[in-house]
Amino acid sequence: MNTSHLWSTVKDELRERREARDASRKLHADLATYRTPRDIDDLLATMSHDDSPEAGEVRDVLMGNLASYRPYRAG
Repeated sequence: MNTSHLWSTVKDELRERREARDASRKLHADLATYRTPRDIDDLLATMSHDDSPEAGEVRDVLMGNLASYRPYRAG
């Protein structure tokens, strides 16, 4: 492999990683409004038969949202 080809490969891999990080940030931002157990359960129910990798990513984000859910409790 020559230097030019190696450099091109490295640039392509870095670009792909950057795009993946950007997509992940966007997904987290888009799903940030789903915070309560009810909201999350509703969305998970609509996706219950989707076994795609994308649906798996959505489920992971939602489960993270659910894990960080802290209801406001007065007094």
